[in-house]
Amino acid sequence: MRSLTWKIMLAFALVVLLALGTVGWMARRAAVAQLGAYSTSGARLRAERLAPSLAEYYAQTGGWAGLQDALNTAIPMMGAGMGRGRGAMGPAWLPMGIMGTSYRVIVADAGDVVVADTGAQDAIGRRLKPEERSAGVPIEWNGQRIGTVLVLFEATEIEQQLASQFRQALDRSLLVSVIVAGLAAIALGFLLARQILAPLRHLRQAAVRVAAGDFSQRVQVASHDEVGDLAHTFNTMAEALGRQEELRRQFIADVSHELRTPLAIIQAHLEAFLDDVYPLTKENIANVLDEVMLLGRLTEDLRQLALAEAGQLSLQREPVDLAAFTASILAGLAPQAQERGIALQADVPEGLSPVYADPQRLSQIFHNLLSNALRHTPAGGRIEIRARPAPQAGYIAIQVADTGSGIPPEELSHIFERFYRGDRSERRAYGGTGLGLAIVKHLIEAHGGQISVQSRPGEGTTFAFTLPAAPGS
Repeated sequence: MRSLTWKIMLAFALVVLLALGTVGWMARRAAVAQLGAYSTSGARLRAERLAPSLAEYYAQTGGWAGLQDALNTAIPMMGAGMGRGRGAMGPAWLPMGIMGTSYRVIVADAGDVVVADTGAQDAIGRRLKPEERSAGVPIEWNGQRIGTVLVLFEATEIEQQLASQFRQALDRSLLVSVIVAGLAAIALGFLLARQILAPLRHLRQAAVRVAAGDFSQRVQVASHDEVGDLAHTFNTMAEALGRQEELRRQFIADVSHELRTPLAIIQAHLEAFLDDVYPLTKENIANVLDEVMLLGRLTEDLRQLALAEAGQLSLQREPVDLAAFTASILAGLAPQAQERGIALQADVPEGLSPVYADPQRLSQIFHNLLSNALRHTPAGGRIEIRARPAPQAGYIAIQVADTGSGIPPEELSHIFERFYRGDRSERRAYGGTGLGLAIVKHLIEAHGGQISVQSRPGEGTTFAFTLPAAPGS
């Protein structure tokens, strides 16, 4: 658990550090770029303010002669904070506060030939580069372009030191922010890891106890997130395992009981024959044979149920016409129904698609359901088989309904369990094994269908199931 805690903490810290590092790098880059843009925009603004003054100088002097000396004289005075100077050739033609020693002024004539450059006097006479011309501000007089002025920011040593100090302070602030945020992320990751792992630790402890056979273990569902879903799923699993363990024990007990009873009867009859207590008559031998046949049916039902639960039932599927098939089934049960005064009916419309099923298994399904219905339907009652197209495409819906005694509501959820029955003595009297409905359920599901039951005590029971229709029907 500690390993996972550290993984969560380090993951949180790594994500936060990467995010802050990226944001910090972008913020520093943007700040430095903005500082440069500020200087550039300041230089452009000064060039725009200087252009009219240079045009006035051009008009007063009739050209650019002497501009280099005039700028060399005027700009230092402006940097020293002096206002307008003395005379037309001096700083008087410059606007107050427009220049300073940090700015380099380049002036070119109408042909883009440099006529003045406060930063490099030997550059006079060269042509402006295309990028310099596009960055410069045109100088116009009487609607004509007479030159170009370009102002460049050139930081002094003090200004460079201030800029360096600003970048260092920015870097320190970003570093402190990253460290503080990283520590906060580690602390938050630790708290979150504990919150996540606490229920997982409880789950682990409960799982160990379940593995040891204690299926009563449950964990508290304290949230509605994935961990809460996991806890709920674990509780459902533990409940299902407990139920399966209960069924397993009940199954063993029921099998032992079902085997013990006929074996005890057979043993008692055989001992009575040997001791001459019972005469060796056909009637007494028939009683023993009944118990042997019951053992045979129980063994066969257990074998089929085991195959069905393991998914190993072999199905020989073919299209089966339900109308003819159910008529044949009911004809075979007619004598038994007539003896009990029960009416058998079939409601299968003409033209209904055949089902795609194993005829032998389908016969077993109907015989089990109809046998149950016959046992629980009183004289004068009715048993009916109905078939219709199912709402689900490609399936046929079938019902076996009776007007018998019905099933109590509390037993409906257990009706398909192995050996489950509400009245053991009644089942024993009819010679059943208690596995018929469990086998029916598995046979229907092996065909790809589903089965359900509805019942009202005193009114009857309806078993409804679906089977796939034959392909192409």
